[in-house]
Amino acid sequence: MKKSVLTILAVATSFGAAPAFAAYLPSGPQTNVALSTVTSGGWTQCYGATMGTPFGTSAATTLSACSGNRLMLAGRATGSNTLLVLAQALKVDALFDTGAADNDVFHTANGSDWFYADNYSWGFKTIGSSYRKFQCDTSPPTEPSMCVHTLSGVGGYNINDIGGLNGSSDYEKLVFAYTDTGAVPEPATWAMMLMGFGVVGGAMRRRQKVSVSFA
Repeated sequence: MKKSVLTILAVATSFGAAPAFAAYLPSGPQTNVALSTVTSGGWTQCYGATMGTPFGTSAATTLSACSGNRLMLAGRATGSNTLLVLAQALKVDALFDTGAADNDVFHTANGSDWFYADNYSWGFKTIGSSYRKFQCDTSPPTEPSMCVHTLSGVGGYNINDIGGLNGSSDYEKLVFAYTDTGAVPEPATWAMMLMGFGVVGGAMRRRQKVSVSFA
């Protein structure tokens, strides 16, 4: 019996320990999400300011404290524990250069259409929704979206359909970082673990039956 328990522990160890937290990795824009859902899901806030505060002309400089390989851009009413909108993607996708021009070019990644250019704008929108990227859309759609200017001395611009936030202190823009560690097993891996437990359990039951028959 002791040997069988050690075998089970060995199988579990070989596939890695269970994650210490439930990773929050949503696909596509999300609305009205509790801040605690994000922070307890492995994300660390690395930037925060009112929408009226200039973001800066270079994301590499402004987001220098964001060391993870994923970024999340979020907006909320100032001081609120509820994020009005958010989206996340690999950093290379969230900051993919779509050009500093009114070209309506977007980079689709993890269920969102992203756009970014230094000294222009940064944001995301719902895939397929109308969004006139003149830096930011002056008539934001009702579908989830967010845009901040990356122009010198300019803040804003929109959180969902709330626009004209260039000088607003009533709303905030937040950026969170997340690092993929590879510690969270894929579903297939967990399935293999369960199969392993089943094999060991079956062996234990057969051994017990044999012991009884020859008692």
